[in-house]
Amino acid sequence: MALVIAAGGTGGHVFPALAVAEAWRRRWREDPIYWVGVRGGREEKWVSDAQFPFYGIPAAGWQPRFIWRNLSLLYRLPQGFWALERLMRHLKPQAILSTGGYPGFLPGLWAILHRRPLYLLELNRHAGRTVRWLGRFAAHIFASFPQTEGITAEWIGAPVRFSEEDRHRYTPHQAKTLWGLPAEQPTILVLGGSQGSSTLNKAVFASLPSWIQAGASVLWQVGRDAPEAPYPQVRTVSFIEDMARAYAAADIVVSRAGGSTLGELAWWGKAVVLVPSPYVAEDHQRKNASFWASHHAALVVQESHPSQLTQAVLELLHQPDQREKLAQAAHALSRPHAAEALAEYLHQALYGSA
Repeated sequence: MALVIAAGGTGGHVFPALAVAEAWRRRWREDPIYWVGVRGGREEKWVSDAQFPFYGIPAAGWQPRFIWRNLSLLYRLPQGFWALERLMRHLKPQAILSTGGYPGFLPGLWAILHRRPLYLLELNRHAGRTVRWLGRFAAHIFASFPQTEGITAEWIGAPVRFSEEDRHRYTPHQAKTLWGLPAEQPTILVLGGSQGSSTLNKAVFASLPSWIQAGASVLWQVGRDAPEAPYPQVRTVSFIEDMARAYAAADIVVSRAGGSTLGELAWWGKAVVLVPSPYVAEDHQRKNASFWASHHAALVVQESHPSQLTQAVLELLHQPDQREKLAQAAHALSRPHAAEALAEYLHQALYGSA
């Protein structure tokens, strides 16, 4: 009676699924749960660190900007499916939970062909291709937004990887001190996604002199290819492992607008300036950001206008009341028990009782 989770590629697909898996394990440790992702993908480390059994298969996604590269899918998709077929004969799953994306496509297709219940979790306001394609055959679709374009789904909220214990683990003073930042200054947390963002990094780098002059410090998740910041008030980290400490330190967050990150920002109740990526599939980050702006939960700027980012953050630095209003509106969008609710639903579907 195993549940298989199919999620990979980016933290936005992986971390909400990990939150569901953790909620499952807290209540039903003896009931098996396995993870299928991309062989050699970043999710392998994240899932293995969380001590869930991980199985990697060959997988690749559609590349709309480089059409000729998609010729490799003619052999990579069959290769991945037959590897998955052999794996599933061993795991014998009773149901599949997929968060979409290309790592979730083949396991979802396998569930449909083998008549296993398929459950989908869509984290963005506009459903991705995988969820739309597989959704008509799914047993149930869950969504992190109240209304999701392209599908009919149950609003459950975005599962987050935090507990109330994490919320109180650090005071803001402690968190800033542990990051080596001045405890008395407001801290700007910059998040470009789990892989970083070179374009957002350039806009942040251009904004640093103004922010530092305004009396702020900066904790900056830079990814792999970011410049070094020439200021003692700026701490750069390629990837932040302890996100609870990062959020605890943050007075203002500058972030992309992926659904998973928005779920975390709502859970923590943070004042945020969103810079939606224009490079993601079907422009879903802009649609996510638009929803938050319509609820007065964020300031939204376009990365093509970096001066807007500078000024939006300065506005929040100079107006603490505005920061508080944004933080309260963001927290109002949170569904803090989404991970537990989804784990409960899946367990009930497989085992018939909690």
